[in-house]
Amino acid sequence: MNKHFTIVFYNAINLLLLPLYILLLFVRIIKAKDNWISFKQRLGFAGKHRLEGKLLWIHAASVGESMIAITLIRALSALYPKYNFLVTTGTLSSAQILEKSLPSNASHQFTPIDNFFVVRKFLNHWKPDLGIFIESELWPCLITQSASKCNMILVNARLSDKSYKRWKSHQWLFKLIIDNFKKVIVQSKTDLYKYQQLGCSDPINFGNLKFANKELEVDQQTFLSFKNLFGNKKIFVAASTHKEDEDVTLQVITKFKQTKIDYFPIIVLRHPERRDELAARCNTLGLKFSIRSNQPLPSLDDDLFIVDSFGELGLFYSLAFIVFVGGSFKRGGHNLVEPAYFDNIILLGPDMSNFQNIADEMIEKQAAFQVQTGNDLVLKIKFFLNTNNMKESAKYRKNALEFVSDRKKTLNNYLKEIGRFLQ
Repeated sequence: MNKHFTIVFYNAINLLLLPLYILLLFVRIIKAKDNWISFKQRLGFAGKHRLEGKLLWIHAASVGESMIAITLIRALSALYPKYNFLVTTGTLSSAQILEKSLPSNASHQFTPIDNFFVVRKFLNHWKPDLGIFIESELWPCLITQSASKCNMILVNARLSDKSYKRWKSHQWLFKLIIDNFKKVIVQSKTDLYKYQQLGCSDPINFGNLKFANKELEVDQQTFLSFKNLFGNKKIFVAASTHKEDEDVTLQVITKFKQTKIDYFPIIVLRHPERRDELAARCNTLGLKFSIRSNQPLPSLDDDLFIVDSFGELGLFYSLAFIVFVGGSFKRGGHNLVEPAYFDNIILLGPDMSNFQNIADEMIEKQAAFQVQTGNDLVLKIKFFLNTNNMKESAKYRKNALEFVSDRKKTLNNYLKEIGRFLQ
């Protein structure tokens, strides 16, 4: 199929669908997944002035990619002080984190919808000198239009098995999109193979940039407040949880309440707006709890503490003895590298498909342990909490720290390649 015709056809369809997109944005506002600021920015209305001078645009889908964007901005700012930065993301949670974390030479904007006129409006306002897309956000219009205005690089690129099979059936379309990037840098050998099989020309594998993320920040005053409360009590943190993760976590809490195991559980919600849903389930199970937004510190008489705040994972990782990585009972898992910096035992559910290569390697090196069922999770937490197993616990904690320490050179490889496109 002719490339030019395909893009024109795609843009025409998206133009006809614009009223539907606008309606969907209204629905997302009602569901608190968007707000009026994101609504306007998704339609190409910037609401912010472009910073003067050269502009490097980094596109990140959500929270995990946003942390990579922050790492890149800090490193690139030191090497290329004349550059300013724009970061685009698609979620409210990532926007809130970025607004707190970005330096003065960087701005955040919500990703424009993949519509020809909206994308052109976005590009005409920001006029980026270089575009860097992180991981797997392959929007046809956004990428093709951006490539006509500036050089584009895809970094930390990955493809899940599901996405790979889907693109394999439409390989011509994948190649049409991916050929707009001047360089594609993938995060694993498996991803290198997938991109090569799909016709990507000359991809390179530098490893996963999530290894290069700085250790999450921790407010020391808040940490001391929690530490003084907990003392030597072992803390179990279920991080970035969804409903499926909470099903098994509440199973753990309920069983341990009956056996009076000496520990304290904390659930950190992936989406804080779900606090009422989780609270209702705790009430049904007869579990006593407090919520961070209502009560800064938990009561040790409660059965658990629910965290509904952004940007505090580092705090709770630093308090934890055992971390269970959320999203791993159905949704492909979340970042398992971040807790490894904090001397934790890391437990994973059966589905780590979003981070399969990292998960496989960490499991092999005994830097993380994977469970298959809720009952497995109960048994494994009980095992690590047992003082008779401290030697095994220490081994997993030590291996996790060594795992991330050995891979910090990843960032330098990426910076060197990106530098080829900067003046």
